[in-house]
Amino acid sequence: MKRNCLKNFAGTLAALLAVLFLASPGLCANSNAGTSAAQFLKIGAGAGAAAMAEAQVAAADDVYAAYYNPAGLALLERPMLGAMHAQYLQGSRYQYGAMALPIGEGSHRHVLGLSIANLGVSDLERRTEDTDLPVGYFEAANFAYGLSYARRATDRLSLGVTGKLVSVKIDDVSGSAFAADIGLRYRLDGGLPFPADIALVARNIGSGLKLGSEKDPLPSAVVFGGSARPRPGLLLALDLIRYRDADMIFALGGEYRRKLSGKLRGLVRAGYSNHRKDVEGTSGVTLGAGLSLPGLAFDFAWVPFGDLGNTFRYSLLVRF
Repeated sequence: MKRNCLKNFAGTLAALLAVLFLASPGLCANSNAGTSAAQFLKIGAGAGAAAMAEAQVAAADDVYAAYYNPAGLALLERPMLGAMHAQYLQGSRYQYGAMALPIGEGSHRHVLGLSIANLGVSDLERRTEDTDLPVGYFEAANFAYGLSYARRATDRLSLGVTGKLVSVKIDDVSGSAFAADIGLRYRLDGGLPFPADIALVARNIGSGLKLGSEKDPLPSAVVFGGSARPRPGLLLALDLIRYRDADMIFALGGEYRRKLSGKLRGLVRAGYSNHRKDVEGTSGVTLGAGLSLPGLAFDFAWVPFGDLGNTFRYSLLVRF
């Protein structure tokens, strides 16, 4: 009885929030553009996810779910460790690392996770007036520290939450804020001929971040998505994302997994997102590949930013 109540409540909540999300005003134009702090919180985790245009809210089932949807962590059966490096734009560097530990068995399994994200930029020129030469250099450092908890409420429904401490420092000015991600994921059981999931996440919900005399809100978002595995080795996913300071974003991604030799498997991925639609040149399309063994996986992704340049992401996943 309790599980049926949880299942019905979560399904009703997901449907209601999805309707509110899709029907909310300002879907095609956003008056809050440029008003959020800590924009690095929009950078995703894992090269595999990046290659799928980060369409992951209902697809992530490894340690990188700590970023996309903490409810996905409830699907882990073994301890897992993940790390990603990205050479980002204009000399900036982005790193993400996470670990997750399942506790208990079956329906009584709980999963705890830790994560850290960092975007760093060095050798920024300091200028006090219009001159050809800078008067010095400074650095900027952005961090997000996360603690996650997830569990299965029923055989089909998973719930999760991530609490985050966000820290930003630009030269000698710094600020911090607290935020949370809350998510659910549900395995559909409507007689479909293949596995399919839907998921809903509220992301970066929390206090504003104050730098100097100004206090700006974090880039909070609501994300609704679905995933399907129509045939063995094939994964398709779609996310609809509504940040408070951006127009509606959609992301579509696919992954194909094939056995190469013995236990070695190869993966190819592709995706498309309109997140960077205002950037001139090639953007939106993402591509990547990976190699996977039972306890180890390596992934690579190419994420172009049009005339701003290309970014490349590399990630490692270890299962214990």
